[in-house]
Amino acid sequence: MRTSMILSLLLCALLLAAALPLAGQSPALNERSQFRFPPDHMACPVDLRADRRAGVISREVDGKTIPTGQGLVLHFRVPSETASTSQGNAATPRRVISADITVHGYTGRVIAQPLTAGAKPLTVGAQSELTEDFHLTGSVANPLTEKAVWTAKIHGITWIELTRVTFSDGSSWQRTIPSECRIEPSLFVLVK
Repeated sequence: MRTSMILSLLLCALLLAAALPLAGQSPALNERSQFRFPPDHMACPVDLRADRRAGVISREVDGKTIPTGQGLVLHFRVPSETASTSQGNAATPRRVISADITVHGYTGRVIAQPLTAGAKPLTVGAQSELTEDFHLTGSVANPLTEKAVWTAKIHGITWIELTRVTFSDGSSWQRTIPSECRIEPSLFVLVK
């Protein structure tokens, strides 16, 4: 019996020693790790997500060339609610009919780094942040679920603020404090 207890302890120690190197191989958290928290549904009435689009030098509208900044595709999703009518039937889900957003960012020259030796880098703190406002509209038949916008002056979008939303049921939401409902665009850029 004593021999089997010693063998059991040795086997247990051997298994523990074999598992220790595996724990050292697990991904370690460091200062470069990035964590994104889900949107706070108490502050934002919709799930808002933004994807960056590859920049173009200019685009043409009505035969006129217009220089553009950075593009975004905004995705709107209203959280599902278990609402019902007075007859007990499920109510029509709310949809986003219109939205006002403010895009915050910097011009292209602010994010440029001179390559010549001795040249001073352009810092973000030296330039003021730019903003551009957009009013996005849809309809009850064609609600806002995905909408593309292109900035005119901003080439480095840092964050987007939702300032007002109107829903298909006639209700609306408007921010009460600055930056109440804000998101950062995805860091991925799709290119063709």
